[in-house]
Parts: sequence; structure tokens; C-alpha cells
Amino acid sequence: MKKIIASLLAGAVLLALLNLVQISPAHLQGDSLFVDDSENAGVVDEEALYRELFDPNSEVDISIDISKEQIANIQKDYEYYSQMGAKSTTYRMADSVTFTVNGKKYVIEEVGIRMKGSTSRCNFFNDFFGIYNLINFRISFNRTFDDVSEYEMDAKVWDSEEEREQRQKRTFATLKTMELKWNINADNTYVRNGYVNEVFRDYGIPVQQSHLSTLALGGSRLGIYRFFEPIDEKFIHRYFPQEDWGGDLYKVRGIDATPATFLPITTYGINHKNKAEYYNYDLKTNQTTSQHESMRRLLEVINRPHVTREELDSVADTDELALFSAINFAMGNQDDMRCNYNNLYVYFRQSDGKAVFIPYDCEVVMGATYVWNPPGNGLTEISPYYDYNVRYDNPQENPLVRQAVIEGGYYTDQYTAYLRDVAGSKWMNPQTFEAYYKPIAAHYSDKVISRYNFMSTIHKNIAFSLEGGEDYNGNMSVAEFMEKMKDNIAKNTNDTEERTD
Repeated sequence: MKKIIASLLAGAVLLALLNLVQISPAHLQGDSLFVDDSENAGVVDEEALYRELFDPNSEVDISIDISKEQIANIQKDYEYYSQMGAKSTTYRMADSVTFTVNGKKYVIEEVGIRMKGSTSRCNFFNDFFGIYNLINFRISFNRTFDDVSEYEMDAKVWDSEEEREQRQKRTFATLKTMELKWNINADNTYVRNGYVNEVFRDYGIPVQQSHLSTLALGGSRLGIYRFFEPIDEKFIHRYFPQEDWGGDLYKVRGIDATPATFLPITTYGINHKNKAEYYNYDLKTNQTTSQHESMRRLLEVINRPHVTREELDSVADTDELALFSAINFAMGNQDDMRCNYNNLYVYFRQSDGKAVFIPYDCEVVMGATYVWNPPGNGLTEISPYYDYNVRYDNPQENPLVRQAVIEGGYYTDQYTAYLRDVAGSKWMNPQTFEAYYKPIAAHYSDKVISRYNFMSTIHKNIAFSLEGGEDYNGNMSVAEFMEKMKDNIAKNTNDTEERTD
């Protein structure tokens, strides 16, 4: 278990001695971090901090100390690469990031930060207005900032190779990076994404941990953000048994006119964002060794004209696929591998080579229909066996979905059983959602930023609420969504002759 060994700042008052842990890059040794004041040295267990950081009952604030010049560089990076249809991967240097977790502060110096996202990217800063739009960020705790091709004259010069190598090993709460996302979908509960992730987790499907935080950047308060652990090699080690480590991990997304349908026309490789080279299946692990054999075989087998059940079982964990599909539908996920051919990871287990499916970015769920609602009513009036794609309104193309979901598929019975189970579970009880929501709302409901603060928050001022309707941008209340979805599932799974089209 990793340890961060830290001391409290000399000369601080007693309160600071109790509440401040300084994590400095200047005194690294192994996987631990040191500061000078050994008299007040304390030990931080990174695994314990990880659990506290993502505990729904924790109160978290993130403050990023960064110069105006570095924020301007993030804006310039966006402008330069967007002209080429590309995305900058250059991390700009924040002087420090302070995490305040339940009153205790952790300060990490020289942290990388860049813009994150696809459709959410936009202009956000100028010298006159300062920060005028909300955007998503990714921060990195192990950047070295010494690549001359990226940083030119500002490239960092390390005192020794040992220090540089130790920086590359640095983590915070076991994480190398972290995603920070604002409430772009105007979810007035602010917790639908986190709640749906808990459903996946309870059913044994690996999924990101996430939690809410207030966020400040360069002295500007940006309101409430959701932060996520990354889906990377550390994620695989945390959620999979050791015999399954070492496989290929891909992020799945649509590329321009080619949605990630798992048809032969879809592409796989390693994204080069700066060069605008993108693939439907972007390899995240084994980048120097993989020949994409597992992905190539998956696409070949599932697209055979007369593929057998045994052949499908040989390349994918099909029971997990049926469960994955059932939870996505029952939670009203309109931006997944079925509805929008999007927002998931595929991991090929080392032990058997089979594909398993990891949910990602579950934002448009449980009646949150303000930004994205192509079928109307958040899937509550669509059959769980619907054989069309709700975005493109054409026959379902994804062969995995056809085999797992559509009537007569190999795994429809498993899918149906899982639908019924989820619909009858505690997770479809409004009281369960309210119990999850209340402690989080207690911490953050008075910290909502008005829509007038930023141009991107064009929706109505969204305060924390369990209500639904026009006052909440047309989002359903979660209670209404659950009632309608349970009725929909019951109607369509009890008697095949009564199923809707």
C-alpha cells in the first residue's frame, strides 16, 4: 500500500498543524513524498485517502492555483488545435492544487491541467473577461513539463534524473490523473451520474468512482464539478483479479460520420489528438506492444453472417454484456453503446481474452433529458427490445446489441431476467435515491453558481432539487422516471405478446 509521508508547515498555527498536509515534489523518494518539517511529520495512507475522497458523505473542495498566463495558454491550445480538427494534449502547469477533504488540506505542487472533452470543448477565457465559460478539465499529478517540443523555453530543467523519474511515479490518493466535469446536462439533482455508477458497482460491473466538489481555478470560483478516477491500468488493477491484468483496454467513441457500431468499418488504434488521428476504439494500455489481436478477433467473430452462440461466448463475457445492457436501459441511459454508439470502454481480460464492457460518462440518465432526449421521455416509452437506434432512427447496427437485446437473440432471456431484477431492486426506489442525494445536497446545495456567471450555463439557474418539470429544464424527477420505467419494463417483460414496438 502506497504511503505519502508528509509534515505540516513550520510556523503554522495549531489549526493548520492539524489540518494541512503539504505534498511537495521537491523531496521525493520511492513512491512517497516528503517535506522538511520532520517534527510534525504525518503519514497519509493513499488508499484510505482514495476511499475518503470518493465517499458520498465527504465534503471536498478543489482549488487550482494557476497563473493567468497558464490559463491563457490552455485557451491558445484550444484555438490552435481546433482549427485543425484536433485536440491539444499539452498539460499546462498549475503552481499547486489544494484538495480540502472534510476539512483537511492536501497541497500538491506543479500539477498539469488541460481541457478535456469532445463536444464540450469551447472558448472559455480572454484577457478582458477572464474565465467566461465552463469547460471540463483533466489534471495530472505526474507531469514532468520538460518536453522542449511542447514547452519550448519554458521547459522544466530537472536537477537530476532521479527526481524526474520520481515525479513520473507521483500519485495523489493512488491516482495519476483526475477528470473534472461541470454540470453540462443541467441535472438538478447533480448526482444521477454518481447514482447510476453505484448501480453498476452493486451488480459487480467495474465502474469509475466519482464525487462532487466545489472548484476554483486561478481565483475564480467555478461552482460545483464532478471529479472522476481515470479508467487506466490502475483502474484495471483495482477492479480486476490479478490473473486478468495486462489485457488491452480501449475507449469507445464515435468518430465524425463513423459511430462506434462494432461493425467491420469501425477503426481501432492509438489516438494522436494533436494530429487529429482518431479511432473508434482508442487503445489505452499496451501501446508499445499490442497488435490489436483481441479487438480484431472480436470484430471478426461478432460480424460473421451466421455466428453461433459458442463463437460469441469465446470472445466476450456475454453474461456481463446482458447485465450491462439491462442496467443501461433500466437507468434510461440514452448515450451508450445501444442508443448513441458511445461512452464505454472495452477491456480484454488477460486470463481468457474475453471482452468485458465498462460504463463511462453516464450523464444522460434517469430522466435527465435537457440536453439529449432523441426518443422522448428518457426511454420510458421505448421497448427494452426495440430493434432501432434511437438517435439515428434506423435499424440497430451494433451486433453485440442485436445478440444481447433484440427479441430472439442468444442472450435475450438473460437480458430479460436482469431487467426484471434491476426494476425490482432497491435502486429503483425513490427513497434509495433520496438517501443518496441528501447528504451530498447538504454539503453543496448552497454553492451552486448562477447561470449568469458563465456564458455556457445557458440553462436556467439550477439549484439542488428532486423536483422535475419545466422549472428544471424539462428534466423528469427521478421518482417519475422510476415509476414510468418500472411500468415500461413490467409491460414488456411479462408477456411477449403485449410488448410495444
